[in-house]
Amino acid sequence: MLEITPLRYFLSAYETGSISRAAQVNAVSQPSVSAAIQRLERELGGSLFLRSRRGLVTTPLGEQLYREAAPSVTHLADLSTRLRPHPRQRLRIYCHPDVLLSPFSVPLQALVRRRQELLPEFCDQAEVCDIACVAESCAPSGYAFLPLWEEGYGVALPAGHRLAQAGVLRPEDIAAEPRIHRPYCPKADVLHEVEAGRGMPPPHGAAAVNDQQVLDLVAAGLGIALVPLRHAGCHPGVAVRPLTEVPEVRRTVGLAYRKTVLAREIAAELAAEAKE
Repeated sequence: MLEITPLRYFLSAYETGSISRAAQVNAVSQPSVSAAIQRLERELGGSLFLRSRRGLVTTPLGEQLYREAAPSVTHLADLSTRLRPHPRQRLRIYCHPDVLLSPFSVPLQALVRRRQELLPEFCDQAEVCDIACVAESCAPSGYAFLPLWEEGYGVALPAGHRLAQAGVLRPEDIAAEPRIHRPYCPKADVLHEVEAGRGMPPPHGAAAVNDQQVLDLVAAGLGIALVPLRHAGCHPGVAVRPLTEVPEVRRTVGLAYRKTVLAREIAAELAAEAKE
């Protein structure tokens, strides 16, 4: 008879695509997860995963086991929670530093009102979350992705800046402005590379750890930054203007979610709210 704990570790490895992440999700060591999966493989008479440089690749036997076991294991794993007088189910949410949470705040509020059994909490590691608010290029490995919108980039300026009312900016318009560094953003260096290639590297300004901080620093007059155009209107002290004569930079933002029934349902509900 198959035991629930090895099956739970197998489901986590399948859903995250990694032994190490499965161990993190279940708060156990990697050898414990590996041993549990090996035990299942012995009992079932075949391999459940193949190892590759990109992570775990599920075999046909592993796919069949997941389809057969996932509903029952999920149901049993949550049994004690459902039997408590006021059951709450933890929902781990991650927001990438270059994504503002404001577009998701109303959908999250509606979700919590509708699903009072959920207990949302934010985490600082994408690999252990259930739902991630991210650009597609930053989605955690092994997660599914639900796109919500596509956007370009522009220049964030203090609202009182002389260029804040300009229709479109050119690189030479902002050549003397200090730049706020956004090292966590994959698109952060595009403008810098263009300017350096034209022989006009920008002055260095402050550094930020997330885009909400970027907007605060811009509003304080400590520099300008290349940010997504949808950041416009998210801070009363900041104006965002399009930039021309540079390669177009775009990204797709959405919800990455673990391959679980709950995470898939929550992602679909949040996406529906966000698009309204």
